[in-house]
Amino acid sequence: MKKFHLLVLLFVSIASQAQKATDSVTAKDSVPDTDSIPAASHPKSYFSLGMSYLSNSVYNGRKDSLATPYLTPSLGYYDKSGFFVSGSLSYLMRSGSSRIDLFSLEAGYDFTIKKFDGEIAVSKSFYNDSSTNVKSQISASVYASGGYDLGFIKPSFDAAVDFGSATDFMLGLGLEHSFYAANDNLEITPTFMANGSTQNYYGSYYNKRRVGGKRKTGGIVYDVSAVVENASQFKMLDYELSLPLHYTMNKFGFSITPVYAIPVNPAVVTITRVQEGTGITKTRSSVESISSSFYCSFGITWQF
Repeated sequence: MKKFHLLVLLFVSIASQAQKATDSVTAKDSVPDTDSIPAASHPKSYFSLGMSYLSNSVYNGRKDSLATPYLTPSLGYYDKSGFFVSGSLSYLMRSGSSRIDLFSLEAGYDFTIKKFDGEIAVSKSFYNDSSTNVKSQISASVYASGGYDLGFIKPSFDAAVDFGSATDFMLGLGLEHSFYAANDNLEITPTFMANGSTQNYYGSYYNKRRVGGKRKTGGIVYDVSAVVENASQFKMLDYELSLPLHYTMNKFGFSITPVYAIPVNPAVVTITRVQEGTGITKTRSSVESISSSFYCSFGITWQF
């Protein structure tokens, strides 16, 4: 953990001493400077067609025991007012269990007010019944994000209310700074995030997707259930270091985002096994095994 704190201090030091090499030309530059009227995030309305690949689905530092890589085509409409709507289809690219694993819809509004930019949105997710994604018990979300550009550093936040068998609350706080190159077509943004959340969704995932159900051992059938202790308690879950890179060329955008997630506060999981026919019950509790994750996403978009 000492090494991690040194990395964070090093990142903040570098970000605080660096400035943009050149001024970036963005959509918000063409909008009148005002404190009270949200500015449009786009100079004109457009459609966006995209394709992305995620090497593993990791949420708040948690992941399934098997990698969950996704290939995701998406289509969205972005109005010059800031309103947008999009849909995506995620195909699980796991050997032996390839399938359409997730379909999601999203609608929201993004805006800029002087040095503050933000987004509010709602999303609806439809997971395959066989999905082992740690987020598979989250059926819908309402979330907001934003950041205030101080020049040398940009504090940011992500907040969400997730709906499933029970409601969860998530909050992430971060620091970032963007560097520009290649005539401002290349944007590189070192980012640090600290994420906390309740874990009702994780308890449902453990019970319904990971260990729960009927299990047969030595010819004996058991009804197995799992409970994540204190799932409704808000706690810090992980720290993340990422390096998003985005390159724009005409109407095309190319992105690569490597992420290193360091989970903390492992859950205590209680598993109950009830033997069919006899009712004999066995219960055991253990601390889950957590480990750091490195994963990466790659994407390409076309605006038209």
